[in-house]
Amino acid sequence: MKSTDNETHHFLPSGEWEGFYCYSNETVQHKMSIELSFANSVVSGSGIDDINSFKWSGNYNLEQFKISMVKKYATHIINYKGDIDENGIWGLWDNPEDISFFNDYPPAFLNKVKAMTHGGFHIWPKTAKSESKEEIREEVKESKKLKEFYIPKI
Repeated sequence: MKSTDNETHHFLPSGEWEGFYCYSNETVQHKMSIELSFANSVVSGSGIDDINSFKWSGNYNLEQFKISMVKKYATHIINYKGDIDENGIWGLWDNPEDISFFNDYPPAFLNKVKAMTHGGFHIWPKTAKSESKEEIREEVKESKKLKEFYIPKI
């Protein structure tokens, strides 16, 4: 297989994907609109969510049906590790940033900050029945507005 060949496994079609992530302390689904490319056990792509636009990079293993990706924003990175199946990719994410400078804050505030450093996610290939990219972008914008309102500035 040449390095430019796309993955042929039907669980990992290159193209448009969609999905969401959640923080560990809430059930709100923060939507993502994504373009992914799978080839030779390497995943790459880009997307947008209620934080900002981002780039994806990582590796996958179809013997174990596991994936490890890094979501790179202009300001920080998020690590994603998950499982691959007929429903897409799902698993856990974490922010590897050091938050020890919050240790002197009140415990309730520190717990909120810690809860925002990890959570779960689920993404899947976009289908004809899925919302349009424009609808998802609008939902992302609305979600971003809510987040700015509810999340304290640090």
